Amino acid sequence: MKDSKISTIFILIVILIYFLFSKFYLVPLGNTYTYIINPLFFLILSIILKFTILSPYKTNKYKKDIVQYIFITMLLYSLLYLLSGLLTGYGTNPYNTSVRGIVYNLYSMGLVVFLREYIRYKLINNVYKKDRSLICVLTVIVFSMQDIDISSVMNNVNEYYLFKSIFHIVVPSLIKNSLFTYIELYTDFIPAVCYELINYMLLWLSPILPKSPWVLEAIIDIIFPVILLLYCRYHIYSRNRFHLSRVSEPIEPSGIIPLGIGIVLVIWFALGIFPVRPIGIATKSMKPELGVGDMVLIQKCTPNDIKENDIIQYKRDKYTVVHRVIKKYQKDGEYFFITKGDNNKKEDMDPVREDQLLGKVIFKIKYIAYPTIWINNLSNVQVDIEIGE
Repeated sequence: MKDSKISTIFILIVILIYFLFSKFYLVPLGNTYTYIINPLFFLILSIILKFTILSPYKTNKYKKDIVQYIFITMLLYSLLYLLSGLLTGYGTNPYNTSVRGIVYNLYSMGLVVFLREYIRYKLINNVYKKDRSLICVLTVIVFSMQDIDISSVMNNVNEYYLFKSIFHIVVPSLIKNSLFTYIELYTDFIPAVCYELINYMLLWLSPILPKSPWVLEAIIDIIFPVILLLYCRYHIYSRNRFHLSRVSEPIEPSGIIPLGIGIVLVIWFALGIFPVRPIGIATKSMKPELGVGDMVLIQKCTPNDIKENDIIQYKRDKYTVVHRVIKKYQKDGEYFFITKGDNNKKEDMDPVREDQLLGKVIFKIKYIAYPTIWINNLSNVQVDIEIGE
């Protein structure tokens, strides 16, 4: 079966059918699927490929360095993920972190990871070079299907769930599988196994895990595999310039990891994960203190932190307002705030309740929020900008 495109595509179809069938009929079986059916499927297929596909001869001159890249990247990934709990809070680890639980996880998940990557390695190296691009693309698509819960998507047909599924599951899975396929094309399956097991060991061993919103997890799961893929590509190109001369020279990626971490932090900041977040001012209600296009930093706070003359942000209907507190009082144990725009003749119609308070203004920068406002006006997409009266 060596160098057979047809047989390789046939096996990929078998794997795809198994993944799809599993989502609807096998996963609901619970432990029977997790500990028996799924490992057994990959084990049988691995044995078949072991004796029907010859392993390609490779010097593996890239393997050691790529494994080192993986360990460094996954260490940074783990640290950033765990540290995010300082901002979002921590919760109990849903995995069984006992010795018995770790052994079960190593069998049910670790074994499957090892066998799955072995199968991928065999398949993408079973064709001539002219067919490898096609097989690699098909492999990425098929193996990504294992991460997608199609039945849940079909049962939750709405825009939010579709958006979440795409950016939290589909995109990260495609990127990760692209990374594994590329690595195994030039080395073998061990680096990909190391990547997955390091990630799983974090989940299996940590007694607590961050209660991160899915957006944060998606950002991390997208950026770090992309960074690693760029590093691997650059390393392989640098070590083998003659044979890869037809490939466009990749950019030297020495600054990519700091840039990636910086992007994560900036996005977290914009999403309000930190105690301080930026918003743009879209109206003239607070002139001259705040004008259209100004950006202000909002600090999360409690009603006790608010004093008269502070500028606060609060929720009202489907938008937020940034106005000044002109009076603060307490009724039935709850704080209320009377607010007014500096440029408005009258105070706001209704008092602001505690549960409406989002934070107070601690800093302002003139004019830099204009692009956000222009994009909002052009696209008619709701963004986090202040709307006053």
